[in-house]
Amino acid sequence: MAKPLLQNGIGAIILENPYYGLRKPEGQLRSSLQYVSDIFIMGGCLVLESIVLLNWCAQLGFGPLGVTGISMGGHMASLAASNWPAPIVLVPCLSWSTASPVFTEGVMSESIDWNKLQEEYLADKTYQDILAKICRIVDNPFACSFTAQETAYTLLGKMDELSSITPNEVLNLIEDDPVSNCPAITYKHSDTTRKFLLNEDVLNALSPISFRSSQTAVKMKNKNKEAFWFMKGVMDECTHLKNFSVPFDTSLIISVCAKADGYIPRQGISKLEDIWPGATVRYVDSGHVSAYIWYRKLFIDSIIEAFERAKKMYC
Repeated sequence: MAKPLLQNGIGAIILENPYYGLRKPEGQLRSSLQYVSDIFIMGGCLVLESIVLLNWCAQLGFGPLGVTGISMGGHMASLAASNWPAPIVLVPCLSWSTASPVFTEGVMSESIDWNKLQEEYLADKTYQDILAKICRIVDNPFACSFTAQETAYTLLGKMDELSSITPNEVLNLIEDDPVSNCPAITYKHSDTTRKFLLNEDVLNALSPISFRSSQTAVKMKNKNKEAFWFMKGVMDECTHLKNFSVPFDTSLIISVCAKADGYIPRQGISKLEDIWPGATVRYVDSGHVSAYIWYRKLFIDSIIEAFERAKKMYC
């Protein structure tokens, strides 16, 4: 992608991902990270390194500046742009507003050793007593990527009153009165009692079921529900764009997403255009991998268009 951009007067710095290529730690197989914690270290490094490179470019007089990436790189670019205190071009491709569904609902969730995470979660009280009560699931936890056949519940009530919920609260909500004869479930949050009205089968349906997941993966996450919801909460806490500043000028943002993205489920997840009013979001009729293969020209054209917007407004 760098060559056609250069032909349009746009230079590029390609930042090698931590834990990839020459930065891969000994013993790691290809791009498969050895530990969940590596994901957060990698993300923090990418954001910090991006800011350093942007500062360096600005000091040398280059501009307008921009960041882009594909898939995880697109989300990392979004986080970097959210931490840059000036107008910046942002073109995230095949990413969304949080990494949470990637590792809990998408096809990547099947690569995680949920049994091991459950074992570690239950072995260390810090996870249960502190972290699970601090990190917050930003979006409605009961509006995940379920198919119509799998959706055996309806969550009613004023969801607009609920800005977020902790993994601990979700688990309490699921486990309280599992054969409930009463349709109302009540729990306290921020000193306010809210009621969630559920249909008769809801409590059997609140187990984490992944869109297009194998039955083996579904059973594993159902068995390890504490680790599942904790993962969802930690991922949202550290990667959800609602937890970061809005980029300086959202009109310089053009996002390209795949409609049938099995890697990044979007159902029930905050929309980019809602988090960043003024941003442009485009969709292509394909899946995650096919979009990367067939729509790279659209990625390039979107980058060029976003830089043209920046030049008109700030140069």
